[in-house]
Amino acid sequence: MDLNKLTMGDRVIAISGIVLLIFSFFDWLGLEASGPIEASATGNAWDFTLCLFAVLIGIAMVVLVAVKAFGAALPDLGGSASWGLILLVMGAVAFLFVLIKLIAGPNIPSELDGLPIDISKTREFGIFVGLVATAGLAVGGYLKLQEDKGASPASPPPAA
Repeated sequence: MDLNKLTMGDRVIAISGIVLLIFSFFDWLGLEASGPIEASATGNAWDFTLCLFAVLIGIAMVVLVAVKAFGAALPDLGGSASWGLILLVMGAVAFLFVLIKLIAGPNIPSELDGLPIDISKTREFGIFVGLVATAGLAVGGYLKLQEDKGASPASPPPAA
């Protein structure tokens, strides 16, 4: 594994993806019920579909960076597409998924409709770290896109 092959964009993606994976096991969202019955429940990123997809996208991005770190070359996409653009889109989608879930909160089960209880949605620490980590994935993708634009076939390779 040669970490010197990793660019700044690769490093931002790797760190953000690892942070996202670690904090995906922390509590992200919850429900609190008050009334005749007091109860609360929380769930991590793996319990909510959009958050789960965001974590899986982050893992895929880290795998792409790891492939490069282990010395394998990613295939040339040709045309105007680049791996930087793909990573930017992946990071932006992951960020959007977490942002939507942060705003919407958890779904309230339909079985609780009509009961004389007050239900409130809570946002836990993990979703805020997840939002920052997915923003890091998007920033890392943007940096990769800028690096791809800067590397033209006519320019000499960097000195080793």
